[in-house]
Amino acid sequence: MLWALALPLLFLSSCGKGSKTQVVNLNDLEFNFEGPLYEGPNTAQYAWKVDLKSLLKDQYTEGMKIKGAKLLVSEISDEDCEECYGFDEIKSLVLSFASNNKDISMQELALLNPIAADKNIQSLNVSGEAELTDFLNESDVYIVLDANVTEDIEDNITLKANITLELSFD
Repeated sequence: MLWALALPLLFLSSCGKGSKTQVVNLNDLEFNFEGPLYEGPNTAQYAWKVDLKSLLKDQYTEGMKIKGAKLLVSEISDEDCEECYGFDEIKSLVLSFASNNKDISMQELALLNPIAADKNIQSLNVSGEAELTDFLNESDVYIVLDANVTEDIEDNITLKANITLELSFD
């Protein structure tokens, strides 16, 4: 009887042995949508140089690889921009990761449809199925933001993103 109780504890303690996790925040990532923008989807990207040493600080060891990565939070805002157009003319947002590596497919990570036009910060719905590990082991990642606008806009739109990732490593 005691063996039946001890077996799950043994399994749980062996699963995480040696593996560490760290939450990483990428703040104030700027996405510039250059006008004219046409009704429908418009794309802007942020080129991110992945630097594990600066992300993981004292947890970093030379040559290490990320074993798991997932998106926890994705917030898009216009509150810090002086000339931001706002969310009045945007009906949906989609956040994705892409890479120069042809073996890694672009991953849609989060979306929000419809937008709450009266809010300055939009919290996107995060996909629990998106796999980011391969992206974090690349040196360059493109964080792509698609804004679906309701009508043609002559002006530029600048939005900022705050993204929270959970990284697993040995």
